[in-house]
Amino acid sequence: MRRMISVIFIVLGCVSAPLALVGFWAADWVAGAERYVETMAPLAVNPAVQGTVTDRVTAAITEPLRELDASVPDHAVHMAVDAIVTGDRFPAIWRRVNQEAHRRLITALSDGGGGARAVRAGSVGLDLTPIYELARNEMAHSSLPVAARLPGLHPTIELFSASDLAKVRLVRAWLVETRPGLPILSAALLVTGTLLARDRQCALIGAGLGLAGAMVLLALLLVVVRSASLPDPSENESHTGALTVIFDALTGFLWADLRTVFAVGLVVAVIAFAARQARLSRTGSSGAEPTPEAGT
Repeated sequence: MRRMISVIFIVLGCVSAPLALVGFWAADWVAGAERYVETMAPLAVNPAVQGTVTDRVTAAITEPLRELDASVPDHAVHMAVDAIVTGDRFPAIWRRVNQEAHRRLITALSDGGGGARAVRAGSVGLDLTPIYELARNEMAHSSLPVAARLPGLHPTIELFSASDLAKVRLVRAWLVETRPGLPILSAALLVTGTLLARDRQCALIGAGLGLAGAMVLLALLLVVVRSASLPDPSENESHTGALTVIFDALTGFLWADLRTVFAVGLVVAVIAFAARQARLSRTGSSGAEPTPEAGT
């Protein structure tokens, strides 16, 4: 019975470890605006992100511009927008866009969303209006005066659809609220399970390997979620590339923590195995049979 309880505690400790890790990660980038913005800010110089922003803003301008003046070539608009996106002003604009996106995400997760621009029908995205307005004004004051007659539009890069938000909303509050308790619970279960074991070194080996195995399962789950969340590259390769970069940036800290816990689990298992082998060797050399620890 004692052995069974020990195994159950260790298994529960290993199972709760990924939940604790995801809880800390979710609280950091969902609830923490500074962490989110600092993670997204370097992407302003990423070619995939710049290409998607340029394409979205260019498309928003060229479609109504054709109705005003069909003689304006699309490449002229693309060049004007690209000059802004690849210029020195874009990083600051990108930071503000992400600050606003994070604010709208928190609003959507808190009260169901709604918002005039970035939140549409429950979705949340990066509102590219500042780039659109800057491109429209610069073209209107240079070689394309007709651009001043363009309507006020709000091109976006969608980050979370309405269905995605519904799924996130279901787990976000629970993960964030239980964040402080999950690591303590996981550690307490692992320690208790180890102390209850007849052979504690053997239990440590199991706990370490179980912890490493739990991280492997979490890594596989992340790969599945990444594949399921991102659109098909054949539909829009540029857009998919940008979303892939954004997804990888947002989950970067989770991957780093996952690898750390995986390594810790393996180190604990290896040390416990080496200690157990040394104990068995000493016991064998003394001519005595190894006996279980007291307290069975």
